Amino acid sequence: MTLPIDKQEQTVEDEASGRQQKVPVLHPRFKTDHPFVVYRQLPMNYDTATLEEWMERVAYIKEDLHWLLRLPHDRFWCQVVFDPEMHKCIDSYLKNAPRSYDVKPLPPEAEALHTAVHRMVFMVCLRMATYKESASHHLTPSVFGEILYEHFIFDIPKIMDLCSLYGAGNSALLTRMISNIFTQQPKYEDDLRITVPTVLQVFENIVEQCELSHTTVPQRLSTDRCRGLADMPEPKFLDIVLYLYDICSTLLAFLEVYPKGAHAFHEEGFLVRLSNLYETTFHELMAAVKERKWSEPSLIRTVKTKLRVMEKNFVEIFRNILNTCAIQPIIEKSGSPEVESYVEDYMSVMTDVLSDKRFLAAYEEVFRFSEDLDILQQCVYAIDDTRIQFLQDGIASTLQGVVRKVKTKKSPKVPKENAQRQPPEGAENDAPQDKLQVEESELGACAAPVSSPSDVEMDSLISSVRDLLPDLGSGFIQMCLEEFSFDVEKVVNALLEDKLPPHLQDLNRTMDRDMLPKKSILSERKNIYDDDEFDVFHKKDVDVSKVFKGKRQQITSKKYTPLSGADREKLQPVYDLFGNVDTEGSVYAIKDDPDGMYEDEYDDTYDSHNEAEDEDSADELLQRRYNLSIAANKNVQDEEEEEEEEEEESERRRDQFIEDPAKIRERQEQRRLSKMQRTAKKNVGQGQKRSYDVQGKPKGQGQSKEVLHNRDYKEKNKGRRANHNRRVLADKKRAA
Repeated sequence: MTLPIDKQEQTVEDEASGRQQKVPVLHPRFKTDHPFVVYRQLPMNYDTATLEEWMERVAYIKEDLHWLLRLPHDRFWCQVVFDPEMHKCIDSYLKNAPRSYDVKPLPPEAEALHTAVHRMVFMVCLRMATYKESASHHLTPSVFGEILYEHFIFDIPKIMDLCSLYGAGNSALLTRMISNIFTQQPKYEDDLRITVPTVLQVFENIVEQCELSHTTVPQRLSTDRCRGLADMPEPKFLDIVLYLYDICSTLLAFLEVYPKGAHAFHEEGFLVRLSNLYETTFHELMAAVKERKWSEPSLIRTVKTKLRVMEKNFVEIFRNILNTCAIQPIIEKSGSPEVESYVEDYMSVMTDVLSDKRFLAAYEEVFRFSEDLDILQQCVYAIDDTRIQFLQDGIASTLQGVVRKVKTKKSPKVPKENAQRQPPEGAENDAPQDKLQVEESELGACAAPVSSPSDVEMDSLISSVRDLLPDLGSGFIQMCLEEFSFDVEKVVNALLEDKLPPHLQDLNRTMDRDMLPKKSILSERKNIYDDDEFDVFHKKDVDVSKVFKGKRQQITSKKYTPLSGADREKLQPVYDLFGNVDTEGSVYAIKDDPDGMYEDEYDDTYDSHNEAEDEDSADELLQRRYNLSIAANKNVQDEEEEEEEEEEESERRRDQFIEDPAKIRERQEQRRLSKMQRTAKKNVGQGQKRSYDVQGKPKGQGQSKEVLHNRDYKEKNKGRRANHNRRVLADKKRAA
């Protein structure tokens, strides 16, 4: 194995003196002066000239990155350490590159070019985060960490940008890369802790921009409170929503890629501040969206969708930090003394967020407190029941107090004779609205037909979904829209929560609209016989043998030829013997019957007896009769023994007027022992009564888990026995 490049030296000629001298391999003189082009984002509204200029710039960046990746290991690190222009190129792309949630469709050539640059930037960052490429090309790990930190090759904002850009498709590789950076240079952990207050300050600035008072007490939504957001200029309002959306998405991507970073956020009290921000800002933004006057109607749908995704990100960030810092350590360290501190941490966080009722209601919809409580009770023995009851009561009151408004579509007006009976005015409907609603997919042929949008409207709906999920194909999105009645919000929620119907789960998600099967008139046909055994329109494997035209061909009975005279003469004796009951001399004649009539009455003499229907039942019946006979014999023997004992005792009493009390007590003791012996024989194999140890070891030596459990059980159930029922027994004694 060769020396690492940080310890290698190379002999070069001094330009001033012309002498040979040794310099380190990592030296500025080995850096190549290569011009790097800075990345710029493509404008929203671009023309052909702007697109061509942008494509030319991206092509230059692609050539520069390709040249950088082809450099040898030592020359690559000289360029990384001593070339600031290269870092400007990488930083410009990480800052300005479109994220996965705001990618706009590009022409095919531009899309291919941008994808190539996107991949090369990731390869450059991955190579910069690797200190060992092979046995002959590597760096000393400690020197590698110093180079990363001292030359600002990576920092916390750049790491978060990497997670936001590449976390969705390269999470496993990105996790190893960032974990290696934090492992080789622990100073990045300190930088992360310094970054958390900056993020909290950003939250404060957002609240100030929204002109909201930052308070932990939930306040009612009113017109005066959100009037500032409603009257705010549209570009500023969109900037606030998009800025908050970008922060939440970046934090969630970072915590999913590097879960250990959650500890830095938790130490600064990030969870409580996050719930306060949700309580203060989120619903005010939703109310302002409804009250604002928008320049384009499509913006309302886009902003609402982003706010719903933002709500989901808030809850997932909270859960990710809480799970990493409290729940997961409780599961891993179950039974150890350290687990109590994690339980206390979890209880404190949940107690602090009880005041943020709207956030707690949103969190409880996704992650149930009862499920966490089951985990705690399985892993921890001693939990304060009072605190648990307090949290359960607080969450229950929160869910009752916060009204979750459900958006319902207005139903068309119907005639009075067809309308359903309505409750009287002032009366409340006991049944909740969501239980009265029936999914359209369950109505079948009785469902009202949904009017399909035009091609222009369909393009608008597809573009609305692709603004948030650009990786999906237009054909797949159209099938999802048709499944959810062309509701964009339902489609986005189903895709984000992965709750698509089974027939959509297996489809190609990059399918275009050209690949969709053409619809026929039969596809719109609805009938009660759809998908039955003989549905030839939807099934290809119909059993044709069961299908016939007209009436079935009936099977005719066989024709028999009459007997000839010779055959009749041969069969006449047999007929005389068996053919008629009244024939004299037949086998049915009864000698004892004077009338000679055949008696065919059913004999029900043995109907009351138990008879078995099959062999197994017969075996059970025989076994039961055998057991009954044994039990009867045993009872008879016991009665005979008791009678013999009574006779012997009576004889003794007749022989002796006053018997010795000592012998009486001895006989009673023998009877008691024999009875106990018989009882023990009956209970053979049933086990003995379990003893519960509550005494344990001497004080100061610690007690086992079983002893603690027995003491707790005795403390909770001691009211069932002992002398806790003295009044009942006293009444019983007086009654006797």
